[in-house]
Amino acid sequence: MPAQMGPSMTAQTSDGGPRGLLLILAATAAAGVSGYAIQILAPALLEDAEAYLAFSAFWSALFLIGSAVGGIQQEVARATSPAKLATPHRTIRRFTIGGAVAVAVLTAAVGIIVGPAAFGPGHVPIVGALVIGLLGYVLTAVLTGLFYGLGALGSVAALIAVDAALRGAAVVVGLLVGASIDVIAYLVALPFGLAVLMVWRFARAKVVGRYTLDAEDAVLVRNSLSTVVAAGSIGVMVTGMPLLFRVSLADASAVTIASLTLVVTLTRAPFIIPLMALQSYLVVGFRDEPESARSRVRNYLLIALGAGALAALAAIPVGPWLVGVISGERYTTDGLTSAIVVMSAALVGCMCITGPALLAERRHGAYASGWVTAAVVTVGVLVLTPSEAPVRALLALLASPIVGLVLHGWWLARRSSVPPGHEG
Repeated sequence: MPAQMGPSMTAQTSDGGPRGLLLILAATAAAGVSGYAIQILAPALLEDAEAYLAFSAFWSALFLIGSAVGGIQQEVARATSPAKLATPHRTIRRFTIGGAVAVAVLTAAVGIIVGPAAFGPGHVPIVGALVIGLLGYVLTAVLTGLFYGLGALGSVAALIAVDAALRGAAVVVGLLVGASIDVIAYLVALPFGLAVLMVWRFARAKVVGRYTLDAEDAVLVRNSLSTVVAAGSIGVMVTGMPLLFRVSLADASAVTIASLTLVVTLTRAPFIIPLMALQSYLVVGFRDEPESARSRVRNYLLIALGAGALAALAAIPVGPWLVGVISGERYTTDGLTSAIVVMSAALVGCMCITGPALLAERRHGAYASGWVTAAVVTVGVLVLTPSEAPVRALLALLASPIVGLVLHGWWLARRSSVPPGHEG
């Protein structure tokens, strides 16, 4: 059983309540502004559609694999609790090293396979940036998972804010001075590791010897594989779309793909990014208050769907205008496309609510099944549907979260008969 919080932990977890949540939301908003600045400047300052697609494919690949790595954060957060007494833990160290090696090998393999098509002829330096960025992402995922489990939400917020500030400043300067795609790739990737080093210097005392895990190495790895697979599937549906568009819509022109990429990038983030950032918070909240978890899930879903419907209506006039202004009229979209993209984002956001509810009950297989199925639908529709590229893209964006939500809802409606900790 996880150790209960003792008096000595009061100061450590004083930012674990509403104040800590507000800090995370503020940091996530700041990170969103930073990311938006980059996403707005890239199509405006990169010279043509091919350059913009290469940048978008790199960004997409980094955060797609990073989304999978983010599954580590969710499991570490679930497994971590404050300890009354100082408790040495080598499990996390071994787990982190093993995860870093696995991610580096996977990233290099992905780079070899998709690099030429996604990044162009000079893809080797970009693949190197991808590896470096994702090694930093592993460290970020483990550390934020520990912070969440300990209730040190202020430290989570600090890590989010420092990472975003470093990346925003570096990449914006790089774009403004006309740096090459290779240089910009490293400017995007390096802040992950740098932010961890900076925050760890001040937060180390909150972590070392002050936590306990409810799982040893084998269980932690097994459960993490489920969350990693599911989180990777989330990445396919969210950050991975520009990469998927680039490699699966070869029948469309570069300008058409760039237009789809831009509208997806600009309109989906406000719904998906905050809920993705709060995944671990929701897991811990549902875990600690199981008696109210189901009603909270229903209320959150109603809020998300209502906000999504209103935003979709607003996107009909705003979406085409925004894409045109940002791109200098080089890329275009229409109101219906904008509305569908926004509503699809709200549906993905709903899965970011049902998923943590399943994880909190240790139903890792059920959690993963919804996301994996949705990701398979995404790729299947993009590749197999006999329609024009824009139609395939919109069908993939809309159908996949609907299927995933139905599956998650089915699992939630079935009360788990598996003892805690036994489901994979």
